[in-house]
Amino acid sequence: MNRTRMTVLALAGAAALALAGCSDDDDSGSSAADPDSGASQEAPPEPEEPAAEEESPAAEPKEVEVTPPGTKLKIGDTAVVPYDRAGATGHIGITVTGVSDVDKAAFDAALGENGDADITPFCVEFTIENADGSDLGGSYPPDLTGVTADGGDSGATVFGADIEGCEEGVAPDEFAEAGASYETKRLQGAGPGASVAGASYEEDGYEDDPVVWTP
Repeated sequence: MNRTRMTVLALAGAAALALAGCSDDDDSGSSAADPDSGASQEAPPEPEEPAAEEESPAAEPKEVEVTPPGTKLKIGDTAVVPYDRAGATGHIGITVTGVSDVDKAAFDAALGENGDADITPFCVEFTIENADGSDLGGSYPPDLTGVTADGGDSGATVFGADIEGCEEGVAPDEFAEAGASYETKRLQGAGPGASVAGASYEEDGYEDDPVVWTP
């Protein structure tokens, strides 16, 4: 473009000189010598602003098949149950993975004056899974109850106690995706002559007919 403009200017200058030689009183040369007079320039287009990113809508919880009350399972099997605690609602999968012994002295020390010399402590280990994709971040696990090897009453129940090696875990803050899981534990006990070998789920409609895990 610059080369074209320079050529036009050179031709215009030559014409101005030729006209000036013919008549000093002719003002047309001055107009011809100014090729840019009256020229219009278009303003450059304004840059387009980037479109604002739209937030993706939260995924709807998927439908799941709930485990019926009274279901008998083996350790390692999963039960899917409704979850409704402290404003967090959805469905969780519960998998009892094992039961381990607990140090009696540590147990008695943790319970203090609430302890009982006749209670033998056990640790119920289980996994919680987000079953339907509901936002359950920071939620607490259910309170599983220890049972004997045949699913019967162990003769003792422990509430609200943790000891080293058997601490209750909670769901991570980002626990909002189907398939996400975390591990947790529940301190339980057995009365004289009994032991804990499995667990039962007795909450949210399962009180009268719990889901039971046994070896």
